[in-house]
Amino acid sequence: MKKQIAFVLAGILALTLAGCGSSNSNNSSSSNTDQENVTLKIGASPTPHAEILYAAQDLLAEKGITLEVVEFVDYVQPNQALEDGELDANYFQHGPYLEWFNEEYGTHLEELCKVHYEPMGIYSTKI
Repeated sequence: MKKQIAFVLAGILALTLAGCGSSNSNNSSSSNTDQENVTLKIGASPTPHAEILYAAQDLLAEKGITLEVVEFVDYVQPNQALEDGELDANYFQHGPYLEWFNEEYGTHLEELCKVHYEPMGIYSTKI
């Protein structure tokens, strides 16, 4: 079941990223085979976001997009790397965190699309 969900999400991501990288401002009539290959460098948390990106690599490669995944184990570094221009995008956070991060760190990052996030465990010593 998890693999099926990952492949569905990978397909959605592939279509989204392919749409973002398929325009050619110099000649709008040229086909995708005439365009140069595009490389996207995306930062992500290892699980599940990087796993989803890895699943999408082959689909994107068919569209002439090379996907380079950079894994981060914290939530500050990928946003800083994106702000500094070291990444083209990142894939790990939800909107409220991004808004807080921009206010806290003075960055200017924008949300391209909604990102899923996994349920979090809440533990209690009373219940």
